[in-house]
Amino acid sequence: MHNEFGVQAMRYDNLNHFLDSAVSANPAGHIVVVDQMLLDDLLTRPFDYVKAADVGCLAFAYRKESSARFLFEHWDRAKYGDIGYLPMNVAPDAWRAILRLLMHEELHLPSFVADCVPLARAGVVQDAHQETATPSGQSGKMPLYAKLTKREKEVLRLVAQGKSNKTIAASLGITEHTVKLHMHNMSGKIGVSNRTAAAHFYFEVAPKDVRHTY
Repeated sequence: MHNEFGVQAMRYDNLNHFLDSAVSANPAGHIVVVDQMLLDDLLTRPFDYVKAADVGCLAFAYRKESSARFLFEHWDRAKYGDIGYLPMNVAPDAWRAILRLLMHEELHLPSFVADCVPLARAGVVQDAHQETATPSGQSGKMPLYAKLTKREKEVLRLVAQGKSNKTIAASLGITEHTVKLHMHNMSGKIGVSNRTAAAHFYFEVAPKDVRHTY
């Protein structure tokens, strides 16, 4: 069927049905949205889903935050790349905004996953004489975060919350052009090339007390 975005939406019961369709043969520009009911299958054969998305976009539609957390904890981003998240229980305007991001391959990452990364999977360095653990690589990224200006940190925080440039501009009282300039400068300083990577960087290094500040 066609919706307000001028795209065609098609539903399949499982990945195999999609792969048997004509759509899978022409993946350019499409979004493969995986329902939370297929979470186990997604984690069992992630490569097949990544291959199905190909040059398109792979996203996970969830109604329960626990499902999104579980996927975030177990999805191997280093091996399979980033995956977007599409909440199905938010206000229509918010849902449409997130879908627009996905259509432009800007993968939305919900802020609540920031506190669900297990130390064991993040890779911890535990000194025998210390009681606290620090994720490996975090110490190397902290100097990069420290290089950011106050405004760049604010932009990064809002990007990590899945906000669009327009929303960020309104929140900070600046123009969208200025937001883009801050994004460009910030991305160069921390060494990322897209919003999803910036969000992951933020969740790894930003102080917990400012992560969810609106």
